[in-house]
Amino acid sequence: MNIFNLKQKWSAPTKTLPIIFIGAGGIIRNAHLPAYNKLGFNISGVYDINKESADKLAEDFSIEKVFNNLDEAISKENVIFDIAVPADKLLEIVKKLPNNSYALLQKPMGSNYDEAKMILNTCKDKNIVAALNFQLRFSPMMLCLKDAINKKMLGEVTDIDFHYSYYLPWHLWPFLEQLERVEIPYNSIHYFDLIRSIFGMPEAVFAYSNGHPKYPNLSDTKTTAILKYHNNLRCALSLNHCYQFGSEKQSANVKIEGTEGAVYITLGSMLNYPNFEKDKFEIKTKDQDWKKIELDGNWFPDAFEGTMSNLQRYIHKEDDVLETSVEDTVNTMKLIDALMKSQNNFYKL
Repeated sequence: MNIFNLKQKWSAPTKTLPIIFIGAGGIIRNAHLPAYNKLGFNISGVYDINKESADKLAEDFSIEKVFNNLDEAISKENVIFDIAVPADKLLEIVKKLPNNSYALLQKPMGSNYDEAKMILNTCKDKNIVAALNFQLRFSPMMLCLKDAINKKMLGEVTDIDFHYSYYLPWHLWPFLEQLERVEIPYNSIHYFDLIRSIFGMPEAVFAYSNGHPKYPNLSDTKTTAILKYHNNLRCALSLNHCYQFGSEKQSANVKIEGTEGAVYITLGSMLNYPNFEKDKFEIKTKDQDWKKIELDGNWFPDAFEGTMSNLQRYIHKEDDVLETSVEDTVNTMKLIDALMKSQNNFYKL
């Protein structure tokens, strides 16, 4: 029961543009399409450098058109290009997009902060309305959190604590083995983006990422991070994605404490990946003991409804703000850049 009437869903658009996928990988198949089909969005075509992948996606989801090349795919007008490609390919594709077009870009926003700024400038120069797919912000549990904070139900927030110890099947993404850094820019970037979107840019940061013997070809798979805000607010993240000992003692929790209340979130979407348990949201206020709020959906795939709905609504002037615009999320890339640069700033004994 949602006794506090906390927001869980982004409003669906009343007007929509057709969607063309650039990329036909797992994230499109397992998250974008289930979410979009639920809302009845029109998927008008798909292109992938691997045509077999595009053909199979089109067959499985009744997509009407498979494009033979990128130029053919991006020649369409009055559509939204939903681009899910490796980060190092994103800038070159954005540069090819038509002037005055619309795009939803898979995170991260390029390979690094410098590329993110080039993507931003390209969008400005070509008048492209573009958002990043930081969909965790739109998950039912995190919409609840933001609504509770905005309604002052927790009072002044004093503590932000992310504690993860679970198994992530890193082998599902072999391209990560080629990258200099993995965990922060490709995985926990969602958590840093979420924190920044609610609490703003921190004053300073520290992070240390390291690897695991079972993943010798990955640069890093675990992170410990501290974000420095004002004196009364502590923000810490302990993120172990390599827990090897079954489901009994695994965890993926977020605890937000304030002067008047607290929230405890379980990210079921991270537990027993990729089968997913249910996300959970619990809240305590000064007037109410701990209560569990029944969530209308999970991070995966339900949050993917929100990023596309917000973009569609913004294009049709139903939303005043594009929540994950390139203008906003370039600052997430700035934060990620600072976290990775802090890697070796230890005080040595």
